Amino acid sequence: MADIKVNIRIEGLDEVQERLAYDSLVAPAVERMLRRAALTIEGEAKGLAPVDTGRLRASITSVVEPDRAVIAPAVFYGAHVEFGTRPHWPPLAALQPWASRHGFPAGSPGAFLVARAIARHGTRPQPYMQPAAEASVDEITGFAEDAAREIQEGWERG
Repeated sequence: MADIKVNIRIEGLDEVQERLAYDSLVAPAVERMLRRAALTIEGEAKGLAPVDTGRLRASITSVVEPDRAVIAPAVFYGAHVEFGTRPHWPPLAALQPWASRHGFPAGSPGAFLVARAIARHGTRPQPYMQPAAEASVDEITGFAEDAAREIQEGWERG
Protein backbone atom coordinates (compact mmCIF):
# COMPACT_ATOMS: atom_id res chain seq x y z
CA MET A 1 0.00 0.00 0.00
CA ALA A 2 1.32 3.45 -0.87
CA ASP A 3 2.39 5.92 1.78
CA ILE A 4 0.09 8.86 2.32
CA LYS A 5 1.59 12.33 2.25
CA VAL A 6 0.52 15.81 1.35
CA ASN A 7 3.29 17.53 -0.58
CA ILE A 8 3.29 21.25 -1.20
CA ARG A 9 5.73 22.07 -3.97
CA ILE A 10 6.33 25.45 -5.57
CA GLU A 11 6.55 25.07 -9.35
CA GLY A 12 8.93 27.40 -11.19
CA LEU A 13 10.98 28.18 -8.10
CA ASP A 14 14.24 27.56 -9.98
CA GLU A 15 13.46 30.40 -12.40
CA VAL A 16 12.60 32.76 -9.55
CA GLN A 17 15.85 31.86 -7.80
CA GLU A 18 17.83 32.79 -10.91
CA ARG A 19 16.08 36.14 -11.35
CA LEU A 20 15.89 37.40 -7.78
CA ALA A 21 18.09 37.73 -4.78
CA TYR A 22 16.49 34.50 -3.60
CA ASP A 23 18.45 33.82 -0.43
CA SER A 24 17.90 37.20 1.17
CA LEU A 25 14.50 38.22 -0.19
CA VAL A 26 12.41 35.27 -1.33
CA ALA A 27 13.62 32.33 0.77
CA PRO A 28 12.49 33.68 4.16
CA ALA A 29 9.02 34.58 2.86
CA VAL A 30 8.63 31.21 1.12
CA GLU A 31 9.77 29.32 4.21
CA ARG A 32 7.28 31.21 6.41
CA MET A 33 4.50 30.53 3.91
CA LEU A 34 5.34 26.81 3.72
CA ARG A 35 5.60 26.53 7.51
CA ARG A 36 2.20 28.20 8.00
CA ALA A 37 0.65 26.04 5.26
CA ALA A 38 2.12 22.86 6.72
CA LEU A 39 0.90 23.66 10.23
CA THR A 40 -2.56 24.48 8.88
CA ILE A 41 -2.88 21.16 7.03
CA GLU A 42 -1.34 19.27 9.94
CA GLY A 43 -3.89 20.77 12.35
CA GLU A 44 -6.79 20.02 10.02
CA ALA A 45 -5.60 16.43 9.51
CA LYS A 46 -5.27 15.88 13.25
CA GLY A 47 -8.81 17.16 13.70
CA LEU A 48 -10.16 14.87 10.98
CA ALA A 49 -8.17 11.71 11.75
CA PRO A 50 -10.28 8.93 13.26
CA VAL A 51 -9.30 8.23 16.84
CA ASP A 52 -9.12 4.90 18.65
CA THR A 53 -5.92 5.06 20.67
CA GLY A 54 -4.81 8.47 19.33
CA ARG A 55 -1.60 7.08 17.80
CA LEU A 56 -2.55 8.01 14.23
CA ARG A 57 -3.50 11.56 15.15
CA ALA A 58 -0.38 12.07 17.26
CA SER A 59 1.86 10.77 14.45
CA ILE A 60 0.81 13.39 11.89
CA THR A 61 3.75 15.77 11.49
CA SER A 62 5.19 18.15 8.96
CA VAL A 63 8.68 18.81 7.66
CA VAL A 64 9.48 22.06 5.85
CA GLU A 65 12.25 22.11 3.26
CA PRO A 66 13.40 25.09 1.16
CA ASP A 67 10.95 24.44 -1.67
CA ARG A 68 8.29 22.18 -0.16
CA ALA A 69 6.51 20.98 2.93
CA VAL A 70 5.63 17.34 3.59
CA ILE A 71 2.76 16.54 5.93
CA ALA A 72 2.26 12.85 6.73
CA PRO A 73 1.43 10.34 9.46
CA ALA A 74 4.38 8.39 10.83
CA VAL A 75 2.42 5.21 11.62
CA PHE A 76 2.54 2.48 8.97
CA TYR A 77 -1.25 2.16 8.79
CA GLY A 78 -1.94 5.81 7.93
CA ALA A 79 -2.55 5.06 4.25
CA HIS A 80 -4.75 2.06 5.14
CA VAL A 81 -7.01 4.36 7.14
CA GLU A 82 -7.08 7.08 4.45
CA PHE A 83 -7.81 4.78 1.50
CA GLY A 84 -9.24 1.65 3.11
CA THR A 85 -8.07 -1.81 2.13
CA ARG A 86 -9.15 -4.60 -0.14
CA PRO A 87 -10.17 -7.83 1.55
CA HIS A 88 -7.17 -9.49 3.18
CA TRP A 89 -6.42 -11.67 6.18
CA PRO A 90 -4.75 -9.53 8.88
CA PRO A 91 -2.67 -11.03 11.68
CA LEU A 92 -4.82 -11.97 14.70
CA ALA A 93 -2.29 -10.70 17.22
CA ALA A 94 -2.51 -7.20 15.75
CA LEU A 95 -6.31 -7.23 16.04
CA GLN A 96 -6.64 -8.54 19.59
CA PRO A 97 -6.20 -5.19 21.39
CA TRP A 98 -8.59 -3.43 19.00
CA ALA A 99 -11.21 -6.18 19.28
CA SER A 100 -11.02 -6.10 23.08
CA ARG A 101 -11.45 -2.31 23.17
CA HIS A 102 -14.50 -2.58 20.93
CA GLY A 103 -16.46 -5.21 22.83
CA PHE A 104 -15.51 -8.38 21.00
CA PRO A 105 -14.73 -11.51 23.01
CA ALA A 106 -11.27 -11.41 24.58
CA GLY A 107 -8.32 -13.10 22.92
CA SER A 108 -8.24 -14.97 19.64
CA PRO A 109 -12.02 -15.51 19.23
CA GLY A 110 -12.70 -11.78 19.10
CA ALA A 111 -9.75 -11.10 16.85
CA PHE A 112 -10.85 -13.91 14.55
CA LEU A 113 -14.30 -12.34 14.10
CA VAL A 114 -12.76 -9.01 13.14
CA ALA A 115 -10.18 -10.67 10.84
CA ARG A 116 -12.91 -12.66 9.10
CA ALA A 117 -14.89 -9.48 8.42
CA ILE A 118 -11.78 -7.77 6.99
CA ALA A 119 -11.02 -10.87 4.90
CA ARG A 120 -14.52 -10.67 3.43
CA HIS A 121 -15.00 -6.92 3.04
CA GLY A 122 -11.69 -5.13 3.55
CA THR A 123 -11.78 -1.87 5.50
CA ARG A 124 -13.61 1.26 4.48
CA PRO A 125 -11.70 4.45 3.70
CA GLN A 126 -11.67 7.12 6.39
CA PRO A 127 -10.06 10.07 4.58
CA TYR A 128 -8.39 12.69 6.74
CA MET A 129 -5.30 13.92 4.82
CA GLN A 130 -6.96 14.78 1.49
CA PRO A 131 -9.91 16.56 3.14
CA ALA A 132 -7.45 18.45 5.37
CA ALA A 133 -5.54 19.68 2.32
CA GLU A 134 -8.76 20.65 0.55
CA ALA A 135 -10.11 22.48 3.61
CA SER A 136 -6.87 24.47 3.85
CA VAL A 137 -6.71 25.82 0.28
CA ASP A 138 -8.22 29.24 0.99
CA GLU A 139 -6.04 29.82 4.04
CA ILE A 140 -2.92 28.70 2.17
CA THR A 141 -3.82 31.02 -0.71
CA GLY A 142 -3.84 33.84 1.84
CA PHE A 143 -0.40 32.76 3.10
CA ALA A 144 0.92 32.82 -0.48
CA GLU A 145 -0.52 36.29 -1.01
CA ASP A 146 1.14 37.45 2.22
CA ALA A 147 4.46 36.02 1.01
CA ALA A 148 4.10 37.73 -2.37
CA ARG A 149 3.40 41.06 -0.65
CA GLU A 150 6.38 40.58 1.63
CA ILE A 151 8.64 39.83 -1.35
CA GLN A 152 7.31 42.80 -3.30
CA GLU A 153 7.82 45.16 -0.35
CA GLY A 154 11.36 43.86 0.11
CA TRP A 155 12.06 44.28 -3.59
CA GLU A 156 10.78 47.87 -3.52
CA ARG A 157 12.92 48.69 -0.47
CA GLY A 158 15.82 47.41 -2.51
